[in-house]
Amino acid sequence: MDNYSIKSVTFGGFDKQDVIQYIERSAQEAAGIQKKLQEENDGLRERLAASEQEAAALRSQMEELSARRDALQAELQREADARQALEPLKPLEAEVARLTAEVNALRPDAEAYAQFRERIGAIECEARKRAADLEIATAAQLRRTLDLFREQYQVLMSTFESTAAHVNGELRKVEVNLTQLPRAMDQAGAELNHLAATLEQAGNSEN
Repeated sequence: MDNYSIKSVTFGGFDKQDVIQYIERSAQEAAGIQKKLQEENDGLRERLAASEQEAAALRSQMEELSARRDALQAELQREADARQALEPLKPLEAEVARLTAEVNALRPDAEAYAQFRERIGAIECEARKRAADLEIATAAQLRRTLDLFREQYQVLMSTFESTAAHVNGELRKVEVNLTQLPRAMDQAGAELNHLAATLEQAGNSEN
């Protein structure tokens, strides 16, 4: 949090308005930090959701490739059986060669199946780990910010209470002095009257 100057008042302590503004500013900064951490958490959750969607798409693609591979293998097996049963029919050799070439062409897709499966597992593990780490870090940061805010709030409230007690004590002293002022003025007036009478008597004696 930024440093914030709190002005002192005449009777000691700090200015009440500055204290209130500091508390409000601290609360706003804490809310800003919480919002930023929440946005980071939401962003990672969105990335996790995108990764899960990508993983789902890759799984679907792998299933399609696996089904296609199985279908081609089954077809190849049927053609091999047919070739063996129909060995005398030489024209079928060309078709079998074509199917064999097609199966060989699809072999990279079948090999990619295993790579896709490993990639999906790695993506899921990494996304879940990053999400868990961010949630832990976010919760820890929020706890630290809340503890700091509470500590500063308690210090400020203690300062405010001591300042208020001091101000109240000074006000009570002023009130006592004000209640004694008329009596002091009456006494001063009586003394002035006595002095005037004395001076008048002295003047008469000289005459």
